[in-house]
Amino acid sequence: MNNSRRDFLKFSALGIGASTLPPLPIFAGPFTESKNRHLIPEDKKLSATWIKSLYERGKPEVLKDDELKYVGMPVGGIACGQLYLGGDGRLWLWHIFRIQYHRNPDSQLLTKMEQGGHYAYPDNVFKREDRSVEQGVAIRVKQGGKEVIKKLNNEGFKDISFRGEYPICKIDYKSDDLPVDVRLEAFSPFIPGELEKSSNPCTTFNYKIKNSSSRPIEVSLASWLENAVNPFETDNELGKRTVQLVSKKNRKTILFASESSGKSGLPKLEDQHGYGSLSWSLYNPSEKSQHALNIGYLDQVKDIFETIENSDREVSKKSSLNQKMLSAILETVTLEPGEEKEVTFVLGWYFPYLNQKDWGEVLKIEGIDDLKLHYFNRFKSANDVASYICDNFEELADGTRLWNQTWYDSSLPYWLLDRTFITLNCIASNTLVRFSNGRFWGWEGVECCPGTCTHVWQYAQALAHFFPEVERNFREVTDLSELGLNHNGALRHRAENNEEVAHDGHCGTIMRIYREHRMSSDDSFLRRHYPNIKKMVQFIIKEDRNRDGLLEGKQTNTLDAAWFGPMGWISSLYLGALLAGKEMAIEMVDTPFAKECDQLLKLGRKNIVKQLYNGEYFIHKPDKNYPKAINSNDGCHIDQVLGQSFAHNIGIIERVIPEKETVSALKSIWKYNFAPDAFDYQLKHKEIKGPRIYATQGEAATIMCTWPKGGDDKAVPGMDQRPDNPTVWSGPGIYFDEAMNGFEYQVASHMIWEGLVEKGLATARAVHDRYTAKKRNPFNEIECSDHYSRSMASYGVYLAACGLEYHGPKGYLAFDPKLQKENFKAAFTTANGWGSFEQERKSSGQINKITMLYGKMKLSTLLLGINENSVNAIVSVNGKKISFKAQTYNEKLNIGFEEKIFHKSDELVVEIKY
Repeated sequence: MNNSRRDFLKFSALGIGASTLPPLPIFAGPFTESKNRHLIPEDKKLSATWIKSLYERGKPEVLKDDELKYVGMPVGGIACGQLYLGGDGRLWLWHIFRIQYHRNPDSQLLTKMEQGGHYAYPDNVFKREDRSVEQGVAIRVKQGGKEVIKKLNNEGFKDISFRGEYPICKIDYKSDDLPVDVRLEAFSPFIPGELEKSSNPCTTFNYKIKNSSSRPIEVSLASWLENAVNPFETDNELGKRTVQLVSKKNRKTILFASESSGKSGLPKLEDQHGYGSLSWSLYNPSEKSQHALNIGYLDQVKDIFETIENSDREVSKKSSLNQKMLSAILETVTLEPGEEKEVTFVLGWYFPYLNQKDWGEVLKIEGIDDLKLHYFNRFKSANDVASYICDNFEELADGTRLWNQTWYDSSLPYWLLDRTFITLNCIASNTLVRFSNGRFWGWEGVECCPGTCTHVWQYAQALAHFFPEVERNFREVTDLSELGLNHNGALRHRAENNEEVAHDGHCGTIMRIYREHRMSSDDSFLRRHYPNIKKMVQFIIKEDRNRDGLLEGKQTNTLDAAWFGPMGWISSLYLGALLAGKEMAIEMVDTPFAKECDQLLKLGRKNIVKQLYNGEYFIHKPDKNYPKAINSNDGCHIDQVLGQSFAHNIGIIERVIPEKETVSALKSIWKYNFAPDAFDYQLKHKEIKGPRIYATQGEAATIMCTWPKGGDDKAVPGMDQRPDNPTVWSGPGIYFDEAMNGFEYQVASHMIWEGLVEKGLATARAVHDRYTAKKRNPFNEIECSDHYSRSMASYGVYLAACGLEYHGPKGYLAFDPKLQKENFKAAFTTANGWGSFEQERKSSGQINKITMLYGKMKLSTLLLGINENSVNAIVSVNGKKISFKAQTYNEKLNIGFEEKIFHKSDELVVEIKY
């Protein structure tokens, strides 16, 4: 048995890990010991109750009691550092002070035992916080001569309910001895399509307090924050921390900073870790609001209010660097019976300075010494952050809440809405960085594997649909510039970090470029970069040396090794790149090149079936000239039809691979790779043992590659036979027995696109169930590190469920729901706005309605799924009928009309009679 798995079982037996948890409801089985060599049961024996729950709307998942332990939702702005809100409302994991490239053993999975450790051992995450910051809020209620004081966390309240709807955390506090209902809504402004408004180094805390009694009450909220500027410095010789009060009409702000001593021979505080400023603001203070600066540390909650009310209220103070000090704001409101009021606090931070030495090792570019985080260009201190947020609070909060309401005002299951959006929160973690020179840049996961790696980020679907400007920036500033593209059209898979081409990432990026064009409002992006795009397609065509539509040579890929010989996986991506190249060439009226791509595509479409389809699924034929190379040979690989999956998600209608064989391959992945107990499979599989654990006992998952027909003994060469430098850190083949979320999401979305709805939903739901709050943080999907970018593939599941396609330059929008067709409602996003789509279907016809809720959308073509091919339709905009042309085919209705610009509240209604 693999050592790490043996150790995991040993620790579990000692009460560490999954065995300490209450048993989850049985969703599959029971199973008897299989005599089949394959080990994974063909009949999954999924419970009828669990299958039913895949489709049901259900109820919002509210966490309580022990489920709050691991909760940590990122609550900062896009690329502004990482900060968690815990299940009881406290802030933790303060990774905002300086985003840098470092390898802290507590935050990186360096040893074989630790690889995957953040998943298998969720308590390890609590070791990642090098420096916590004291912060909190307490409530005081006065009524009828009585006074009750409690901290708004699990020390003061035993009845706390947490509902996480990224980007908004909703926490309810209840206590029998308090005549008030308290709800916290915490978020950083987040409005799809509004990048700047969603990229603020801040978190807002909105406490809604309602008098639930029959008598008037006085309620006070005391909110405090530690001066944590230069948080890791304690040498008083270097200088002091400062605090001052800034009073404005709409805010009262406590501003924390530091100043150097100026003594010669000493390092400057400006050069230390965490130099910058913090601000803690009360938005719209009342006349009763009070403050206290440098109030020290409080042992008893009852002391908080007395200390604030009796303290010296000077407007500025200083403290030594070795002294931990708090400052606080007190707000008091009076509530009549049944009345509700809101008290809002705003945390702002300003730590834009980078560790130049460490980042210089990662970014091999000129001007590294001048590089900072993006918000350096917008703000000059945390006071500026507070000013911007408070001056624009209503607009920012209303937009955030409107999006939250739009997303969840849906007929889709709550679990699906939660899981397909949660993964986007990696853009509010340290996975995503935005520099002051305008460049976006990404790790694979939090501070793990640099360079916005093409073969990892290609799986991500969410970011392109919510902030398309960011993905276009990836393409323009890196991939299609000299940073990413060689003169011959070869794409460096980690830009300046690694010049080697990853063939899967190269092909996937060509498809992403076409997606970025479609998620634009016009064709300027495509026109501007078409010469380099064409070079990229021409490069991968040259790699097809015998011009048969398949790739046979060295193919470096996301499994960290070079594979040789044709395979369904990378050749399907190659065909997808040809199809995307053809589409872009057609739009650029480059007819000769479009024909060249089309000819190869047609040839490859035939050859991939003829050479690689074994009657059930697509295989890999290893090159005999490279006997030491890793391979999957006759194995059933999760990504074997990846090119077709990506094509669906970016809205290409033409097939990459023939439908019959594609559906058969997907059914095989379900049959052979979906394991009701993935950990059990990993334990029993003898040929391949990897150290990483992404599924523990009893957890379902889709295994990366299995060998139902044998061949696993040939897949991974022995250690003494491996080629030189086959992989960077882990040894090839360790991934085969793993279950990794991003891969699972892509195959789940593909299943739904191809009509295997139940299998697709079950595949995605298995990931959701693994991230139950009973076991680990549901807001942190883990692969090589935390908040792994590949998990943003989950949004493909949403696209497939809605049958959602979009082409901004053409003004094209399509919906063809794959579930709940009779009564469907879901949100959609476009290049410049977003809204809601509704469908009501009966035997006599259907009514579809599109409502714009934010921004604008150009539209001239609408495609809808229908029940029959012979229909009559009426189209109206804001209640007025418009003329149109219609065409039906394959149970779809294509409606064309004169181009219109839809703005907020505009409605388009299509009434269809069968």
